[in-house]
Amino acid sequence: MQRKIGTLLLLLPLAASADGVSHFATLDGNKVHYVSYGTGGSAVVFIHGWTCDASFWQAQSPVYETTRSLLIDLPGHGQSDKPEISYAMDLLARAVDAVMVDAGVTKATLVGHSMGTPVAVRFLQMHPEKVAGLVIVDGFVPQPPKDDAARERVKAQMDAMVKAARAPDYKAGLPAMLAGMFTPRTDPLLRERIELAMLAAPQYVSASAREGMTAMSLTGLTERYSALPAIAVMVKRAPGRRNSFSAPPSPH
Repeated sequence: MQRKIGTLLLLLPLAASADGVSHFATLDGNKVHYVSYGTGGSAVVFIHGWTCDASFWQAQSPVYETTRSLLIDLPGHGQSDKPEISYAMDLLARAVDAVMVDAGVTKATLVGHSMGTPVAVRFLQMHPEKVAGLVIVDGFVPQPPKDDAARERVKAQMDAMVKAARAPDYKAGLPAMLAGMFTPRTDPLLRERIELAMLAAPQYVSASAREGMTAMSLTGLTERYSALPAIAVMVKRAPGRRNSFSAPPSPH
């Protein structure tokens, strides 16, 4: 099943299939929206990226229309509530758990796009018994900095990104940043839809989520998970640049 998922992971910000049923789970008094396909206690759980939403998984319909699946709008995104709170990876991982509990799912293959990967990793740290496998799409498994100097470099880079995200003119730099996420072959209409959806995210959500990713980059994944399947799908990579993916450590 994971091989099938990996070959289909291309993102389109369109409406989900009418066959899915919208639900709302509750987390800390706020609503978390998700779309449920099929029935059963095991599912593929799709976790979108930074300032995206569940509709970005349209091209994966061959998977979720035939396999028990949950497509989540993380807190602050899509149809989920958007309170002015901290959008740390802990909160987003807890939202994934709230959705799974609400849907009656006890075991999941987590598919994380971009920011969805550290969310999935945090969920794995919290609930390893609930994870059947990981599919990473243009994301990375954060590794702890190797020394204090590396930690300071990462922190300085992340602090600069967060500062820009909280600036009054933060939207001015977003188009250039988003441009790096596309290729020359990207359909112009598709690109426009993606940009409009991402630029619509509230500033306090996008900035806080970046801070959450910063925190994950400084702590990283140090645990070992026995026989946990994990694959990485890099849809977009600059020529000559290595992917920023490293698989979860496995025991030797």
